[in-house]
Amino acid sequence: MNLLQKLFAGIGLGAIAFAPIAAIGQTANFTSVHKWTDAASSKTYVYVPAQTAGSPVTDFTTPRTANPRVLTLNNCGWGSFTKSATSPPVGLTGADWAGKTSGAAPTCVKDPSPATTYTTSNTGATGTVVDDGTKIWIRGGTGPGSVTVTITTAAKITSKANACGFVRVAASATRPLTTFSIGATNYTLADLPSVTAPMICRKNGTTSVTYVPAS
Repeated sequence: MNLLQKLFAGIGLGAIAFAPIAAIGQTANFTSVHKWTDAASSKTYVYVPAQTAGSPVTDFTTPRTANPRVLTLNNCGWGSFTKSATSPPVGLTGADWAGKTSGAAPTCVKDPSPATTYTTSNTGATGTVVDDGTKIWIRGGTGPGSVTVTITTAAKITSKANACGFVRVAASATRPLTTFSIGATNYTLADLPSVTAPMICRKNGTTSVTYVPAS
């Protein structure tokens, strides 16, 4: 058993030969977002390389479980909910989320007496969705009442990169990572390249070095 094999034997990887990633010209699997499934625990991990050590991945989000919500409609048929800075909405059913527009919040003003009607600044059809930057507005009808929508929000993943500059995140029942985004790039767990053994980070003198399974 060589020195590296002895080093990694304590974590159950002693039967695998490892080498520094820079030394063996590894394939893109280890230098791009990829996954590894631990056969012993059946857990799947997502790896995000090329990050700043000690910092989380910028704009790393994954959808939460969708939840129904009842919105109260005003006299013009508009209802709203406040956008969360930490869990912004990324999907919605029960209204036209795909056709969502950005703009001013719809107003609803009572017409001059003796009229009992109201006029809105946005006469969009039922199902119209408007993002005013702070709230999401949904037109659920033309008058007061309520509407039920199902909202999917994004959970921010704040795991920090290790000393070698890569992040490892476990998929779980509460955070399945079935789909996730890093910035403007969307990923699907099923489509990620898979590796047969994980890269690991170890001290080599005064520096930290990424080791990957030697091919």
